[in-house]
Amino acid sequence: MAAAPDDELVETLIGVFREIDGLFSTASRQLGLTPQQAQLLCFAQHLQPSFGELATLLHCDKTNITGLVDRLQRRGLLTRQPDPNDRRMSRVLLTPQGEAVTDQFQQAINTTLTTRFSSWPSTQRDSLVHLLQSATTALRP
Repeated sequence: MAAAPDDELVETLIGVFREIDGLFSTASRQLGLTPQQAQLLCFAQHLQPSFGELATLLHCDKTNITGLVDRLQRRGLLTRQPDPNDRRMSRVLLTPQGEAVTDQFQQAINTTLTTRFSSWPSTQRDSLVHLLQSATTALRP
């Protein structure tokens, strides 16, 4: 029996997620990080997020963020700074070493994905980009 179109969509999206998750896991492990730590560093590179913002971005409880930040801070990859507008909140900032590690992680992901899709014609890659942008928008709450 053939899968229903909605079932096929769900299975395909889950398959894409698994593959991307595997690439993230491999790249992060090569740098001695967990995938969640690598994601946190990437968010900190662009946003200087608070702990609450990180919890939302990483889809986890705020109590998990403290441990993640503590481990990355011990490694010298980030620091905490009081929010200039609300001193009750701390913001996470990358150190120069954290910037370098984050750049390495992003370059590894970029190289891997670019290589995997290099045989695709540009029109097919452009279509994929458009579809994935639409899918990302549809998945956001």
